[in-house]
Amino acid sequence: MNGIVSSRIVSWLISLLFFLSSLGGLSFVKDQPDPSLQAPAWSPWVHEHWVWENEGTQDTILSVVNDYESHGIPVGAIIIDNPWSTDIGTFIPDPDRYPDLAQHIEMYHDRGIRVMLWATCMVNEGTPTFEEGLEKGYFVAGGKTLKWWSGRGAFVDYTNPEAVEWFHRQMDIVLDMGIDGWKVDGADPYIVLLLPAYGKNSLHITWKQYRDLFYRDFFEYTREKLGNDRVISSRPVNDPALRIGLPLVFTDRDINFAGWVGDNDNDWGGLRHALNDMLASSRFNFVSYGSDIGGFRNPHKEKYKDVFIRWAQLGAFCPVMENGGNGEHMPWNYDEETTEIYRKFTHLHHELIPYIYSQAAYSFELVKPTMRPTAGTYQYLLGDDILVAPIFEPGEERTIVFPPGEWIYMFDQSQVYKAGVKKLTFELDEFPVFIKKGAIIPLDVTNDLNGNGSASSAGYTTVALYPQEGSKKFGLYEENKQGTMLAYEKGQNSLKISAGPGERAFLFCVRGEGSPALVSDQSGKPLPLLSSFEALTTAGKGYYTDGNQTWYATDQNSDGLLIDIRY
Repeated sequence: MNGIVSSRIVSWLISLLFFLSSLGGLSFVKDQPDPSLQAPAWSPWVHEHWVWENEGTQDTILSVVNDYESHGIPVGAIIIDNPWSTDIGTFIPDPDRYPDLAQHIEMYHDRGIRVMLWATCMVNEGTPTFEEGLEKGYFVAGGKTLKWWSGRGAFVDYTNPEAVEWFHRQMDIVLDMGIDGWKVDGADPYIVLLLPAYGKNSLHITWKQYRDLFYRDFFEYTREKLGNDRVISSRPVNDPALRIGLPLVFTDRDINFAGWVGDNDNDWGGLRHALNDMLASSRFNFVSYGSDIGGFRNPHKEKYKDVFIRWAQLGAFCPVMENGGNGEHMPWNYDEETTEIYRKFTHLHHELIPYIYSQAAYSFELVKPTMRPTAGTYQYLLGDDILVAPIFEPGEERTIVFPPGEWIYMFDQSQVYKAGVKKLTFELDEFPVFIKKGAIIPLDVTNDLNGNGSASSAGYTTVALYPQEGSKKFGLYEENKQGTMLAYEKGQNSLKISAGPGERAFLFCVRGEGSPALVSDQSGKPLPLLSSFEALTTAGKGYYTDGNQTWYATDQNSDGLLIDIRY
């Protein structure tokens, strides 16, 4: 018993040491936003659906991608996870697992799919890379090694410029293949166990100092080589496996635009653990992250269909939607119902990318989180106008605390709730998500799966409007250029919709209002009433009403656009 108690005390002390070493990452919210709508520091592909598998090969990951696409589920990026190299820190593709890695990366790019590779700060013993680094003094603490979860190795000394240049030459092996970034895993906390950790010129290194150098180097060197659409995926905030409630900050918010919150079990407890870490990350103002759908670990060797579905639905309403790990992660290996739900929510996530991308960019400027906790258990706002109340335990009931205002249920927009506490029921193919009355929600719609348009919507930016009296603005951010300001002004019997200068073609979908009596463009010319949605998308100018909502389109030009609606 004394041995058990002593072991627990040591574990607590180590975690406390990690926690104290992690402090310093907290940012404070600015009073005013920057309204310039400059291009964000990352690319929209970050918000697409990512998939990966644990301990795969180039053939198995290709099979996974093909299976998703054959089931009508889009794939925007893959992670080639550990092990993919001959050993940790060599960056040489394993000829048995990935004999044609460069060609496969090119093949994925031709299909519009980005490719990430797993990496960390360690170089494991027993390789020529390790021997060279040890001989030249390129490791922390003189090359002292320690056992970590993937072998025994030493830490690259990021305080030594020569060591960094040497490690870059190893990284270049796959950077020259044109990868899109790194899943940078968190071996760095182990550095506190060196006791002491010191770098070049005997300089003492804390975990915080080391992690800042390590993650930032992967981020900045990769962008220097390949461009600013490259990212790293790393932990924002993570409570370690001990789960003692000490959130550890791993990566600075200004370089982590594609984070995930570490390893979770594949049960309800794992889902709650992921939620704890995501909402803790929001306290440090991270803007773009998610979690492994279905959990990374599979300790019970079981499949939990309800957990998997609810986790997938949660993933659809996180800035990053990614799925991979141990156990069963393929929805079609559960049943057809699971596949249909997963397909529906993945497409919904892709539709929401213009909203998520813009709100994450806006949040980054204001130094605030994109996922903003509200009153109520595990509730948050995704950006300004979408309330998410994840289901985190068995059953279909959920108690929701609605903030001030009116909240429209996303999956049945006839249901509207006001501020207060409600216990509601959500069947397995629905999820507690609500849109604030007054919202402007830009969407990228390419099909009719979620009722936001059809295949003929492709090529347009669909903008769902839920007007309330007064005015509202939404900054629509764009990659590599200045964005566009969307706005409306609603009076008692009128609605004016506007967009700033830009190149996009817009479809405005006004919900919750009656059919218009007169519609005109910025020149005062009446817009024609068209007979169908397809006729409107073909014409690109006019309006169409189906009784529940009215769609509007007009030309975009260098001066912007205006649609004047009278009721």
